[in-house]
Amino acid sequence: MGQGADTKERIMQAALEEFSLHGFEGARMEKIASKVGINKASLYFYFKSKEQLFRELFDIIVKKHYAYLTSIFRKYQDLPSRQLLSSLYKDYLEYHWGNTEMDFWNMVYYYPPEPMKEEIMHFTQDSYDVFTAELTSVMEKGIKNGELQPLNPADMAATFYYLVTCITLSTGLMNLEQGLSQMDLCFHVFWNGIKG
Repeated sequence: MGQGADTKERIMQAALEEFSLHGFEGARMEKIASKVGINKASLYFYFKSKEQLFRELFDIIVKKHYAYLTSIFRKYQDLPSRQLLSSLYKDYLEYHWGNTEMDFWNMVYYYPPEPMKEEIMHFTQDSYDVFTAELTSVMEKGIKNGELQPLNPADMAATFYYLVTCITLSTGLMNLEQGLSQMDLCFHVFWNGIKG
């Protein structure tokens, strides 16, 4: 990796931290430059604007998140329903806890910059659609195998999704062990409602 590529990577990391803590509006380019050890003019050599830096960072995070979602469903696809769903939520929570990229996504979802609000909502909806489509397939398979009640699989998928994502919003309020413990309790109730 050349010096320019290394500097750009360090800028992206500093920007990730700055946007995660302060959102788009509160993030300051001079603070990002300072964290990297360059001046603000040098930062603008790599990124013409704060918006360009933000968009590139968001694009990278979205692509990584989609790749992650695909990988976890493939990793556990051959497990029985209860074990599969349990493995999914544990993996998903571990991915989110202490992950600055997910802190960034949560910050920009709840406090989106106005010029990019529609775009951010679009990608977030796509993420939901990908996750729940995969979960719906899991539920359909569980119903077919007699492991789950013959309920609406899309509704079951949405319920599971909201359980898991609600717990991930607590990353700043509890540690991972506490989050997993709370999700275990929620999952127990959820499972008793859907098991065959």
